[in-house]
Amino acid sequence: MEEDRQRFLLFFAVSMVIMVGYPYFFGGHPEQPTAPATQVVQMDQQTPETAANPAVVPPPPRRSPALPQNKIECIRLESAGLSGVISSAGAKIEDVRLKKYRKNLGNAENVQVFANRGGRYFGHTRWTTDDPHLTLPDENSRWKADSTKLSEGSPVTLAWDNGDGLLFEKRISVDENYLITIQDRVKNYGNRTVRLRLAAMVNREFEKKSEDSFSFYEGPIGYLDGKLEEVSYEDVAKKSRIEYSTRGGWFGITDKYWLVAFIPDQNLQQSVSYRHASDGGRGTYSVESLDEAISLAPSQEISRVNHLFTGAKEIKTLDMYEGKLRVKHFDMAIDFGCLYILTKPLLYTLAYTKDLVGNMGLGIILITLLIKLLLLPLANKSYRSMNRMKEIQPKIQALQKRYADDKAKLGQEISAIYKKEAISPLGGCLPTLLQSPVLFALYKVLYVSIEMRQAPFVGWIHDLSLPDPLLIFNLFGLIPIDLPGFLQVGIWPLLMGLTMFLQQKMSPSPPDQSQANVMLLMPLMFTFMFAQLPSGLVIYWTFSNALGIMQQYAMMRADARSGRKKS
Repeated sequence: MEEDRQRFLLFFAVSMVIMVGYPYFFGGHPEQPTAPATQVVQMDQQTPETAANPAVVPPPPRRSPALPQNKIECIRLESAGLSGVISSAGAKIEDVRLKKYRKNLGNAENVQVFANRGGRYFGHTRWTTDDPHLTLPDENSRWKADSTKLSEGSPVTLAWDNGDGLLFEKRISVDENYLITIQDRVKNYGNRTVRLRLAAMVNREFEKKSEDSFSFYEGPIGYLDGKLEEVSYEDVAKKSRIEYSTRGGWFGITDKYWLVAFIPDQNLQQSVSYRHASDGGRGTYSVESLDEAISLAPSQEISRVNHLFTGAKEIKTLDMYEGKLRVKHFDMAIDFGCLYILTKPLLYTLAYTKDLVGNMGLGIILITLLIKLLLLPLANKSYRSMNRMKEIQPKIQALQKRYADDKAKLGQEISAIYKKEAISPLGGCLPTLLQSPVLFALYKVLYVSIEMRQAPFVGWIHDLSLPDPLLIFNLFGLIPIDLPGFLQVGIWPLLMGLTMFLQQKMSPSPPDQSQANVMLLMPLMFTFMFAQLPSGLVIYWTFSNALGIMQQYAMMRADARSGRKKS
């Protein structure tokens, strides 16, 4: 399946190059035209810390003594944006749900970010030491909470005493969106100095990657030392451990729409590691930071604060936290691709338009129209050049027949026609190529934007992030049969194919008949390929084609009125 999708992506890219560039390659150039050919890594498995390699995570402390007086309690988390559970065993945040988002349409169950599946997907902070005789809390320690409910404005404090002079506290608070703040504090009431380091960790059992993940990134992610570090699940598994050193930044694990990420103190120097381990045949992954060691003398206390984002990758929310916490490029959790300078403004425009008109589908149409208006001069120049190339096409074909055996003479004669008619063979190609980055940026935004998820349009389109469900080959559901994937073609993909066909008929044809036949098949192939893509993308492409047809027709009428005669 993955190989098939990679071939599809390659075919799509090559097809787009052909569509964009064929006026140049096939439109009568002086040279003879030719067809272009991503759970838990147990702490007991860590290697000891040494002075020569301070980035290596130190061994865990020896097991904490059993404290039967602190029975396991579940602290309920309830805020405007989140609901979930924090376990007093290990003080792990192990069950978080997003109140604004449902798993599926018609299903009242909320999206679950962290999941309590045997402790295999959770986030927490913990203290470590290189002193094997020092007892610290571990994942089985029973913390005592001052409340069983955590909500906005009502934080919870958990405490654990090692019985040997150290009192550990965690103050956990939550805001109205997706941010959980963890303040770790240690008080030394003993008689000796200890050295501690704080680790913040996200653990996740490997899950099957999304079927469409070839077009976006999911897996361990972080903005570390001024650079976005994305390492796929497969690469982390191959290397087992990847180390980084950074001051500030953020790190975690991302999916297409959801993000779990720690945002530490931006002034602290830390080591961050992406790790993989095999646990009973199941791959588990962790992303963990480790602060520099701190000396804690008797009668002193130390404190560290980490923010844990567990939520949806909404651009406005990410930017809000970026400014509030003064963390750089938190917005890069969204897979903007290589056209960041274009994709982010387009995503903001999409979000604003959705809020303005109240319907994402209408917002897509308005954005398509806006982009067409902004690119109008370039498009007009491209269409005018293509129309002129179409007018002289019969002359070019006549020359190709006359000088079929004399390529040099053919080139001279074609160049003479271009000079006489004042036509540049690149006139139709270059403006289109200049428009391509904007169009591909919008394509990327529509594909990864959470604003598309479960957003309705009109009629039968109830989720713009899913393919068109009204299929033509089972008569729109009247025939109760399960169609194979390649036959699941909806109405919108069919409309898109028709608009592509009309655009093609209005453009100059390749002089070679075999090339012309290939171009005629392109709308049909794209119809079947786009049928499996989100309907929001298909609607965008359809309206973009329709506007292009109207624009090209208007240019043809304008050229006719200006006195140009077709040959």
